[in-house]
Amino acid sequence: MSVRLYSNDSSYYSMIARLVLAEKNVSYAMHKIDIHIRMEQFSPEYVRIQPNMTVPTLVAGEDVLDGSEKILYYVNKHFSGHDLYPEKDQAVINESLKLHYAFSIEDLTMGNAMRKSPIARFALSRGLDRGSAQCRKLMATHPEFTKACQDKLDLEEERRRLILSKDNNYEQMLKQAEYICDFLEEALGKHKYAASDNYSLADVVWTVFLARLFMIKFDSMIISRKNLHDYWLRMSSRESYIKADIRTAMPKKLLFRIMLALIFNL
Repeated sequence: MSVRLYSNDSSYYSMIARLVLAEKNVSYAMHKIDIHIRMEQFSPEYVRIQPNMTVPTLVAGEDVLDGSEKILYYVNKHFSGHDLYPEKDQAVINESLKLHYAFSIEDLTMGNAMRKSPIARFALSRGLDRGSAQCRKLMATHPEFTKACQDKLDLEEERRRLILSKDNNYEQMLKQAEYICDFLEEALGKHKYAASDNYSLADVVWTVFLARLFMIKFDSMIISRKNLHDYWLRMSSRESYIKADIRTAMPKKLLFRIMLALIFNL
């Protein structure tokens, strides 16, 4: 069947989708969605496919999967190759995935950025404003998307309240990130990979989690833990890691272009 992935290069959850597809050696057509400058997630063509206006989205034949967690299970089940969710390890893999998806990587990433630079607060606020404006424009031109746009507007307002407020949960997420690293350090002292002695769906998500820690300059959390550091070196050396284009930094040119778009509403 034909397979298409709608993805953004630096999107955390897009990287998870790309990595599981790479591990299962799935051939697919890549559709890059510019979520920062052109804000293509709000285009009518994309909203028809993905009413949540988020990435990633996987289209496999007649099936449309929104969100990386659904994509993980779907790809492993429907494509050949090494089983990343073996029955004997499912309980521990589920525990690992539950821990991962309960964690708000966005709160940690944005909270950290806002503490390092006042420009980050402006950029995030401006980005939320631009997203809301795109939703309202879409509602005006395509009334069939009114419900989807209103849901998105409500979500953006909630993000604004949680991330931009003085009472945001950055400190809580920072402690949780340390807990996760301790959890992985202990697990990796018992077996070769995050959930067992075999590479699994748990390793897909934790590889991207560790890459994000590098991106936001929290790599000391990894380097200070021997098992975790050794694990990171192994995971980042896998062929799938390169194939999936896992990012540990945002290109400076892209950041500059994003700031221009935010300032001048390009």
